[in-house]
Amino acid sequence: MASIDTALATVTQGIASYLPDIDVSEHPGRFTEDELGRTLTKQQAVRVAIERINNFNAQGNGIVEAEIQFAAFVICADKRGEDRHKTALVLIEKLAGLVTYARWDRPETFRAAIPDEIAIDNLYSGPLSNGKGIAMWVVTWNQKIRATN
Repeated sequence: MASIDTALATVTQGIASYLPDIDVSEHPGRFTEDELGRTLTKQQAVRVAIERINNFNAQGNGIVEAEIQFAAFVICADKRGEDRHKTALVLIEKLAGLVTYARWDRPETFRAAIPDEIAIDNLYSGPLSNGKGIAMWVVTWNQKIRATN
């Protein structure tokens, strides 16, 4: 079994193996505007974070059960022949399909994500998007885990 601190690494690795041509890594949470310029070192990137932990239950036997809200931030810049918003739409669709029922090759730890609980939001548009030259979306989903503490 994994622990909560390894759950993020497990999900990030699962996404990275599914999107081998994309810069995928862990992130501590929401982005600031200043950070976006430093983060986007390639035309496409996915940053995975834990946004919230609900229903945390630590049992006396060292087992922890919790519902984790994961977030995969999709950041795209324009590149020759492809608009950033179209590239981002392709990536968010792939991610939403991946996280639906994903157990990240650890069915003893991860319960399947429920499709009704997957949300996709456009975080930057209009002047901010045009000023930074990026498109940024986030795919969020809730996933229950059972782990050792």
